[in-house]
Amino acid sequence: MVALTPEQQHAIDAGLRHLPAPVTLVYYTPDVPSSATAAERALLEAMARASDRIRLQVLAERWDAEREARAGIARTPAIAVLGARDTGIRYYGTPDGYELETFVTIVRAVSEGRSGLGDAARARLAALREPVHLEVLVAPT
Repeated sequence: MVALTPEQQHAIDAGLRHLPAPVTLVYYTPDVPSSATAAERALLEAMARASDRIRLQVLAERWDAEREARAGIARTPAIAVLGARDTGIRYYGTPDGYELETFVTIVRAVSEGRSGLGDAARARLAALREPVHLEVLVAPT
């Protein structure tokens, strides 16, 4: 098992304290495990241990194109963040370094059922007439 740093554990414990509603993290692993996916899985398992509101589901078997297409998974490793409903949040890569706090914030927002968007942004999104695919890319830290 991969050990977390005290900083990682603190970010997880503090960020997931008192979640109001359950969140399921569905982890799609690649076919070939690596040290990176072991570290990623350790972070997700620590999150599940930190809150009784977090459920971790690991899909570690071979790629299932039909299942992944239904779930909106384009590649692995991937994490689907599901609350009371599936809002389409998919996280690719390892949420570590500065990204860990961002990922924990995403999990909290899903638990709270909020997007974090202001009224103006919500109004612009409501005006969209076709589906939009949005990806936010960050550089590793």
